[in-house]
Amino acid sequence: MEFQLLGSLDLYAGRAPISLGPPKQRAVLLPLLLEPNTPIGFDTLVERVWDESPPSDVRNVVYTYVTRLRRILEKANEGCNSTNDVRIVRQNGGYLLDISPHCIDLHRFYALMSEARQENNPRTRAFLQKSALNLWQGCPIANISGSWATRVREWLDRERLDAMTDWAETEIMIGNSSAVITELRREMANNPHSELVIEKLLQALMQTGRTVEALELYGTARGRIVEMMGAEPGPRLREIHRTLLASDSFDLREIS
Repeated sequence: MEFQLLGSLDLYAGRAPISLGPPKQRAVLLPLLLEPNTPIGFDTLVERVWDESPPSDVRNVVYTYVTRLRRILEKANEGCNSTNDVRIVRQNGGYLLDISPHCIDLHRFYALMSEARQENNPRTRAFLQKSALNLWQGCPIANISGSWATRVREWLDRERLDAMTDWAETEIMIGNSSAVITELRREMANNPHSELVIEKLLQALMQTGRTVEALELYGTARGRIVEMMGAEPGPRLREIHRTLLASDSFDLREIS
């Protein structure tokens, strides 16, 4: 069984999609998936699903959704032939999702990134980082609405951005800049003011000898940063720019 959060919130038993019901029913499941095997209090659950406007009969509504989700999980468990069934358990005045975190793509992402941080071999580290990034299927929890879900989505986007720049840094370190340029350009289009993304893209372009392209990129990025932030780029970007102006060749160790 696999729950996906790094895209739409979905459930698969094997490769078969399993319907989780209407949006609010899925939203009840989201806090339990984010913190597996941890009790989520009833009031916390209600606040995260309905913000400050719960229905008058919210206890009955939550009970109905949980009952339906339990039935869905029971059927999914039957189709998985697993010895570790996934269950929603009533505990400490709230609910807990009894599940192996490995069954949730977000927690596999964290496990891979943690393993990468402990890996001394940079090529293996790059492989682990890219494997973690490959779990993303698009906008996280795209089919869940509400202000709390929006904050979660923004947090997850930052986690992915951090993972992307970590991976790019590793690939650049081993001289494999060509592997990251396209993805960093795509990332910059989505996050045009992220100095860390711009920095890694400039380094990658310089390492592949594309100095003129890097200078043009810096000029465009600087203009956006000044317009948006009302200030010049940070010291690392300015240092890379000076290196670009000084020579067509460079050594990444000079700016690390």
